[in-house]
Amino acid sequence: MSTLTFLGADGGCGTTTLAALSAQLLAKHARRVPTMVAEDPEVFTARLGELPQVAHASEDQLGEHGRYSAAKATTALTAGRLIVVGAATPRGLASLAEALDDIARRFGQAGLNRTLPVQGAAFGVGGVPPADSRTFRLPFDPSLVPGGPVSDVLPQLRAGTERMLRQQWLPVLAESFAASR
Repeated sequence: MSTLTFLGADGGCGTTTLAALSAQLLAKHARRVPTMVAEDPEVFTARLGELPQVAHASEDQLGEHGRYSAAKATTALTAGRLIVVGAATPRGLASLAEALDDIARRFGQAGLNRTLPVQGAAFGVGGVPPADSRTFRLPFDPSLVPGGPVSDVLPQLRAGTERMLRQQWLPVLAESFAASR
């Protein structure tokens, strides 16, 4: 079983959205969908929406556990891989850097190797190019702004956003869950 945990460096930076998008992408592209665990299941389920009927369950686990803390990072890295999301704003990028520094202090390079930082342009702000080449950048897409179920907005994503999710993010997910195959 593989575990992928999503934590936000700050609140409102797109962590729940990215976790819900991840589950939807896995289902849409005929991947096995992990069991989903959330710190706030009601909020996560509302953001996720309906999964396609063709979705098949797996023993893997996708967790959305709210704001970053050392205890949550320890649990995540003990169980598997960690995604840390920060808004592409000066404050968000500083919070993301603080989380990564904490992971480096606690777990060294081994922890950093199992952690993927993500810059989310949740506020329509492009941010700055990531200093770390491993940092994934989720672009701003107006379809995702209003909230509501991700399943409802997938068909409305900008072509560039959809292509980036399919060509760049889906392989990250596939690699994260490949260990259990």
